[in-house]
Amino acid sequence: MIDAAAAARYNVRPLLPGPESALRDAVLRLGLPTERLSVLATHGAVEALAVQGLSSDQTRVLERVLRERGGAVLTDADGARAVLLAPLMVMGQLPAVLAAWSETAESLGVAIGATLMARGSPPPPMRAGKHALDFSGRTLVMGVLNVTPDSFAGDALGGDIGAIVDRARGFVEAGADIIDLGGESTRPNSQAVNADEERARVLPALRAVVDAVDVPVSIDSRKAAVAADAVAEGAVIVNDVWGLRGDPAMAEVVAANPHVGLIAMHNQRGAEYGDLMEDIAASLRESVRVAQAHGIAADRVAIDPGFGFAKSPAQNLELMRRLGELRGLGRPVLIGVSRKYTIGAVLGGLPPEGRVEGTLALLALAIAGGVSMVRVHDVAAAVRAVRVADAVVRGTPAEVAALPPPGPTG
Repeated sequence: MIDAAAAARYNVRPLLPGPESALRDAVLRLGLPTERLSVLATHGAVEALAVQGLSSDQTRVLERVLRERGGAVLTDADGARAVLLAPLMVMGQLPAVLAAWSETAESLGVAIGATLMARGSPPPPMRAGKHALDFSGRTLVMGVLNVTPDSFAGDALGGDIGAIVDRARGFVEAGADIIDLGGESTRPNSQAVNADEERARVLPALRAVVDAVDVPVSIDSRKAAVAADAVAEGAVIVNDVWGLRGDPAMAEVVAANPHVGLIAMHNQRGAEYGDLMEDIAASLRESVRVAQAHGIAADRVAIDPGFGFAKSPAQNLELMRRLGELRGLGRPVLIGVSRKYTIGAVLGGLPPEGRVEGTLALLALAIAGGVSMVRVHDVAAAVRAVRVADAVVRGTPAEVAALPPPGPTG
């Protein structure tokens, strides 16, 4: 065991994993010129990428190129799936190197380059009517308005238009950036409603809310006919829990309204997965592909990994641990953990109204994992939690950085 005096003398601290700024600042505090920071790209971090769909030729090229540059490739038995390991600088050069080999190698390099670029920067703004949702400065908060009689969260407002408008205004006053209005419960074992009944629930409420608030209003529906009517009444985002892969007409509805944004959520029948995040990411990429094929521009699309949908509590917790893997898709990520069953399960069976603190804990972890938007029932509490999490993850606000210590202690 090391002597305490030696430990105190050397004060060895692990800098990785940790914020990139900590490693950079540790180097600069040595008094070195900023150009020496380039060494960090070679020795300061190892990049690890999971890849699938490889041909045997692509695998051989990857193995040769990375081995020559100090990296490594680990593959499955047939070489179609791999984990690539290399210094950050080497991985950044890989797209250009692969482009010199062949067209198929070049296409792989383009995909790798796009993932690295997306992972390293905030997603671009998303169009939603007259609004441009900007994710570069802070995490956005979406407030949930349930006009169902049977919301799992215990917040159903039914058809009380006055109460719906009051809650929407309260959400905006508390800091909500988006209002998400839905008229069909998607909780486990819920009863489906037909399009006419869903329209009767959501359209009067939607009209009133659109008139009452000056933030984007989203329609939470899996039915293209309901979404189309909601857009006609002023909704500027379609939140589809089946990610354009349920109702075959949904993509056409969104495409026909170029001012409307889309949130494509991961969902599936059953909870069987090979690799959880590999499968979720592949499904979301397919939703983005469907959107592109219908002419829906990339700046109109956000993604949602579907916490609580077709996933066990253990899978939901794994999803939270691995959220960072979705950064490479290059789209804003929305997460909806609010009052969900998994939180209650972790806390010994607490009902929805007892899950607020658990919700806030997951929101902070989600922000650390790179999400751009959070969907919540308890807007005021969530906005406060999000602001504190953003101050840690995205950077100290200028007004806080300028504050002196509060006074002497002890």
